[in-house]
Amino acid sequence: MSDHAADNTAHTPPDGVPDSVAAWEERYSGSEDPVWSGNPNEALVATVGDMAPGRVLDVGCGEGADVIWLAEHGWDATGIDLSTTAIDRARRAAEERGARADFAVADVSTWGPENGDRRGGFDLVTGFFLHTRLPDTREELLTRVAAHVAPGGALLLVSHATMPPWAAEHDEKFEHGMEHHHEPVSPNGDFALLIGASPDRWEIELAETRTRQVTSPEGEPAELEDAVLLARRI
Repeated sequence: MSDHAADNTAHTPPDGVPDSVAAWEERYSGSEDPVWSGNPNEALVATVGDMAPGRVLDVGCGEGADVIWLAEHGWDATGIDLSTTAIDRARRAAEERGARADFAVADVSTWGPENGDRRGGFDLVTGFFLHTRLPDTREELLTRVAAHVAPGGALLLVSHATMPPWAAEHDEKFEHGMEHHHEPVSPNGDFALLIGASPDRWEIELAETRTRQVTSPEGEPAELEDAVLLARRI
């Protein structure tokens, strides 16, 4: 499966703080091995491959596969994630590949790049399988992510259009303090949330559902559907 291919909705850890930083850190630090495949998201490669490189921000970058791929293809790439372990792994992976990329442990709701002129100045902002952190709504999350897109820039969101058939069983096995409650997303639904809350004007460049082949936790081949939205700030 692609990097940080998690679901997109809120969870409640035992400490009562939905999707807490501690819960995400436990998700990564609980395994000595990488959590994700190290391969870039298929929709990223297909959608961004023909774009002229510029400044890009990946929100919830996990172990950094997408950021590294972007950096290797000429982008001035930055990735942020809540987990220190995930960011440490991302930095090591980038160094091993010789990729020049910036990473930061950060929450998109409060983060701003050290270089102030980059806030709201990214040519592309990406979010793959983003989680909403209660009490925020997905609308609020998308607004915060989109705030980093420069005028004329693009926002690429990839989410689960349908949940994996093994999702309910897989959720019961998680031991990192997050209860998963799944809810599929549609690209047009995300666009409606975006234009309903963002102070900026947006237009759709791409809104479709794509299928990809994966391997289930039991090692069986399976097909998943992803909602892909590429919106341009105008």
